[in-house]
Amino acid sequence: RTLAIDRASRELGLSKSEILSQLDEFQNGQMKPTNSPTATHSQPTRESNFSQQEAEKEGSPRFLENTHKYRFTYDPSHSGKKRQSEVNQAIVCPHCNAALGIPSVRPISVKCPACLMESTFEN
Repeated sequence: RTLAIDRASRELGLSKSEILSQLDEFQNGQMKPTNSPTATHSQPTRESNFSQQEAEKEGSPRFLENTHKYRFTYDPSHSGKKRQSEVNQAIVCPHCNAALGIPSVRPISVKCPACLMESTFEN
């Protein structure tokens, strides 16, 4: 019991005498436990880090929707992480329909890591 009180004192930041007095009050029925909920955590909103152009033109990629479902990381090296930090658009590979993350720079040549086909996008 002494060890439990000592531990509760350290974790809750209360003195041992405060814990003992609250414990005595509870055991004597003077104090009823409160069922106050702990701090509620709100769910984070799902926001995309990717931008999407309005209309798809000839030579432009097919853009993805609901990009929060995808994880665009392929290369764990430092240069790969640098390239991945520049990604702000999510597209579909025209050959295998794999999801790809690309920067907004045009023209851009993209090699799909899934099918290894290279595509160039002008718009």
